[in-house]
Amino acid sequence: MAEPTLPQRAAQLAFAISATFMATGLAAAQTAATTETPQAREQARLCERLDKDAGIEACRAALALGLRPERRKAIREVLAKHLVDVERWNDLAEHYREDVRLDPEESGAWFRLGSVLLFALNQRVEALAALEEAARLAPTDASTLSLLAIAQHSLGRYEAASASFDEATRLDPAVLEGHPAAQAVREAARRGEPWP
Repeated sequence: MAEPTLPQRAAQLAFAISATFMATGLAAAQTAATTETPQAREQARLCERLDKDAGIEACRAALALGLRPERRKAIREVLAKHLVDVERWNDLAEHYREDVRLDPEESGAWFRLGSVLLFALNQRVEALAALEEAARLAPTDASTLSLLAIAQHSLGRYEAASASFDEATRLDPAVLEGHPAAQAVREAARRGEPWP
């Protein structure tokens, strides 16, 4: 019988680990992690080397086994990239919701959540709420304000969108450079019109 491939081994190990932790209490394993087991380190390495579903499963297994906080953050970022690669937008939104739960004061977590809700899932109301929180936490971040303006415009809040765009370009006059669609949305907001 042929030796299993690396992705097959990762998937088998991830399945075994997830079944074990479901039975013994996954929450404790996720919060413990000041030290890492060899199994967690191996899954983290596989997470970084594999792609698509095998990479996703290895990342999830590494996180379930428990990682040091700095490594946990890096593996969560790799997991997000894997989810984007396979276009699992609902899973990505849930992943970003978890980022927000882990660090509700981190504006970038709210920004990423708002982005995927707005552009990938067309959940404009929830996206607006996430982006408003991102802007509250980072009121001088021009990129956040620009995305907030796009979300406001998508809901017909043209005056608010125009004001958010104005503030974003006041903070960074080049924030819309290279983004012709955002520039068009800004002009439509100024006219009080939908776009496209």
